Amino acid sequence: MDSEDDNNLNLHSDKCYNELDTKYVNDGNDEECDKLKNNSGKYTKEALLCMGLKGNLEKYDALNIFGNMNDYKCKYLSLWAHDRLSKLKDVDKATMMSTLLGIWIKSKQYEAECSPTDFPAYSNNTDYIKEKSLYDYALNYEHLENRCKTSDTIPCTTKLAEYITKSKDLYNQVKRECEPGKKNYIQRSCTTLSNIETIYSNEELLKLECKRIEDDLRSSREQDAGWRGLQGDFTEISPSGLPAPEVSSSDTHKAIGTAVPILGVLSIGFILHKFTGLGSMARNLLRGRINGMNSHDELPNELLESTYDEQVHPGITESYIGYQVM
Repeated sequence: MDSEDDNNLNLHSDKCYNELDTKYVNDGNDEECDKLKNNSGKYTKEALLCMGLKGNLEKYDALNIFGNMNDYKCKYLSLWAHDRLSKLKDVDKATMMSTLLGIWIKSKQYEAECSPTDFPAYSNNTDYIKEKSLYDYALNYEHLENRCKTSDTIPCTTKLAEYITKSKDLYNQVKRECEPGKKNYIQRSCTTLSNIETIYSNEELLKLECKRIEDDLRSSREQDAGWRGLQGDFTEISPSGLPAPEVSSSDTHKAIGTAVPILGVLSIGFILHKFTGLGSMARNLLRGRINGMNSHDELPNELLESTYDEQVHPGITESYIGYQVM
């Protein structure tokens, strides 16, 4: 059966109730519980609750999951049974309670250690909520104390701080209601407070306080860091969205290496044309030389353009890494 964690606070009380659901359910086979299966023989939530109660009673002596409050495990068993019964849907609650009480009375714990008298008494929902909230807070105290002690480095969440505040407010409210001279001493929550103070005296439960309160902001921090990273990279992005080409000293050397041979050829051609009869031959030589160099010069330009178009020429840039014009 599912447990409704109190606002996902990971409270110890929720873990204890979940354990009561499942720990000894296989030890709770009973013909009365079998009657609660559906027509196809599958276990219903009613059957599992019945088996859970029977198993917990069978293993009562080993049921030591309540820490400092373990002396009141019979109270917690009643609180758990009522909580699970109240959450069943489409069930005759009176009939189901009668079945559970029958299981309880047949157990050997009925007279020895754990009477079920508290279980039906929770029919008054207001008293039940107060009693369960106080017992749960006492059950959670040991774990909450450790969390509060480290809250300077691991902050409490807002919801956890609110849970502690509301629990302390309820504690103070019940304490006022149960002051000597008032006629509320017979209410169940007064007995609850008295039981709790045998374990946690001197209003110890009122001393819990979160040193720091902070919700998990990791996601927003990561978004801020990502935005700063984008801003840092923005100057390196060209308008087209591709990395802007860098101008390096090797590009300058390539330009000089291309220009010097051309100037040399032009000088030789001018001298031959001016002072010899080989002008026409020089012109032909010059024209062939320039055309040849132009054809070589076009290749780096094409490669530079195709560097940003990997889909047109995939892998071509890798084939010409370090290409130099001779």
